[in-house]
Amino acid sequence: WGSEKNKFIGYQQQLTLSVNLSGLTAIVPVDYYRVRFYPKATKRARLLPSEQIMALGVTSGEQLETFLLQNNHHIDLSTARHLARLYIEESAIEGVNPDVAFTQMCLETGFLRFGGDVDSQQHNYCGLGVTGKGEKGLSFIDSRTGVRAHIQHLKAYASTENLNTVLVDERFRFVERGSAEEIVDLTGKWATDKQYDKKIRSLLQRLGQIESRL
Repeated sequence: WGSEKNKFIGYQQQLTLSVNLSGLTAIVPVDYYRVRFYPKATKRARLLPSEQIMALGVTSGEQLETFLLQNNHHIDLSTARHLARLYIEESAIEGVNPDVAFTQMCLETGFLRFGGDVDSQQHNYCGLGVTGKGEKGLSFIDSRTGVRAHIQHLKAYASTENLNTVLVDERFRFVERGSAEEIVDLTGKWATDKQYDKKIRSLLQRLGQIESRL
């Protein structure tokens, strides 16, 4: 029989039974059986990153580093891998969505190009303390501390729960706790840019398209 919309191909075969009657062998039709062949699945279902700030991430460290490298060819693999690992680790400690945090970092730093009021030596990955009037904002001793401050500031906005790490975000106390549970709520609070959440959402969608080699 023909295949139905390419869902399967197959064939049918008549089974026979040999019966010995008085020294004579008779071939008796018994039944038909049918075999169907289904196409093998080639791709796993892809989960889209959540816009909730306090949530689990759905992308791997490899996807984060690939996303960064694809958008900034002037940084090396070790730098991208190190930062991706820090965001996953620090986000897990506080229950923050690493996909949101990482894409926000990409937006705020121009994929680590910086070039604005903040420079790379400050380890300030989210514009903490930057007013847009030439104020350089906060500086941190190393990249982990800078990432931790970013994660703590996101948690300040998205949750009323206590921190699980020692406070390093000097602006934590200025935040109205629990006032921004999703990225849409960050517009007008984290940044005055009216397109702020849309820009993060666009980056999240692009991140969700990154294929992992794992």
